[in-house]
Amino acid sequence: MHIKKSSILKMMLAFHFLWTGLLFAQNNVAQNSRIIQNIDSREKQTLDGLWQIIIDPLENGYYNHQYGLRTKKGFFNNKKPKKPSDLIEYDFDSDYQLNVPGDWNTQMEKLYYYEGTIWYKRSFDFKKQSGQKEILYFEAVNYHAIVYLNGQKIGEHKGGFTPFQFDVTEQLKEGENILIVKVDNQRKKEGIPTLNMDWWNYGGITRSVHLLKVPEQYISDYSIQVNKDNPKLIEGWIKVENHNADEQVNLAIPELKKELKLTAKNGIAEFSFKASPKLWTPENPKLYNIQISTKTDKVEDEIGFRTIETKGHKILLNGEEIFLKGVCIHEEAPYGLGRITSNEQNQILLGWAKELGSNFVRLAHYTHNEAMVKEAEKMGILVWAEVPVYWSVDFENPETLQNATTQLEDMIARDKNRAGVILWSVANETKEIEARNVFLKTLTEKARAADPTRLITAALNS
Repeated sequence: MHIKKSSILKMMLAFHFLWTGLLFAQNNVAQNSRIIQNIDSREKQTLDGLWQIIIDPLENGYYNHQYGLRTKKGFFNNKKPKKPSDLIEYDFDSDYQLNVPGDWNTQMEKLYYYEGTIWYKRSFDFKKQSGQKEILYFEAVNYHAIVYLNGQKIGEHKGGFTPFQFDVTEQLKEGENILIVKVDNQRKKEGIPTLNMDWWNYGGITRSVHLLKVPEQYISDYSIQVNKDNPKLIEGWIKVENHNADEQVNLAIPELKKELKLTAKNGIAEFSFKASPKLWTPENPKLYNIQISTKTDKVEDEIGFRTIETKGHKILLNGEEIFLKGVCIHEEAPYGLGRITSNEQNQILLGWAKELGSNFVRLAHYTHNEAMVKEAEKMGILVWAEVPVYWSVDFENPETLQNATTQLEDMIARDKNRAGVILWSVANETKEIEARNVFLKTLTEKARAADPTRLITAALNS
């Protein structure tokens, strides 16, 4: 095997762990997700491909000369001059193009070191269907995204590595629609990550964009796993959006010969039943087909069952001691440059880790793409998942803490059903001060509240 010096695999022989006990007795993962679960099981229209762009280092498309927000002359309006005297000084249709998903740094040489604003525009056709909701879903945009549909602002998001979504049912129109995204990757002292980090600050719509089609009443989220103290008890919950009173929810695991008819109270159907699943291990990464349905909706997933805990200095997987052998991986292309843009690239990197004898990877130092986490699970690789609370974070800033909390909760919400994930990491090599301690304690408590079944960790300098 040949690995270039520029390879994003960081060969590591040891990790510094900060273990924190799992204090809560309950098993259910919190029901507060802001994103739809498992988009792979959804009907979706891809918005990937070539997007038209305008490079805007002075943000003239957003602010006027007095640094007030533009309204009529903002680039998000996508205006066209009707006569030569019209003062419209931009044109998406005559400028550059970039591929989505992808970073702008490696697609255009002049943008390699660029940090600032680029406007993205994508036109797409849409046909309205009654009884359907449309969800615009971004897998990730680095770093600050402001999203406009047909000239109307529909929302914004800060954080370069977690998904976000908007219900755009009312904003879509029959025929051509115009989606414009203002993307700003400038590093900020109050950001997560902050000003300094030791990976490249790739800008752009770095992961895929989808238009998801769901019925009016749809299955938005679910948590399905074995009880952390009893692997012969499968339990969890299913959430239905826009639910009817006493909505019936069906849960089936055909291989286990289990079929349940549940009732959703206030949109949540909880369950607990006895079963004897084969437990997921690196040697046998067993996944079960899970089928969830209501009167109007159906989703499927592949879920593995396992327990993880600590006993003294030992890590126990399914009650048996396991020694973690692994490497760090950055989400960069294994050949060439730039962010990963395909699942084949995920498979190459994880394959290299397996060739090195790894049973474990640390997906450093931010939340990696969802397909990477799923591939690791299929290949029998345990995962340390992390948020970019990195080095010199502004620990005394409440907005910084809220940003970190949101990224942590969204990572847990997206990947909570992945058996391969055994560690939620809240930080890397942060300064040992009291404000840091309070900050990380808060994140630890948030992680425990969101998911009391996994271990919580951080990488430390000492």
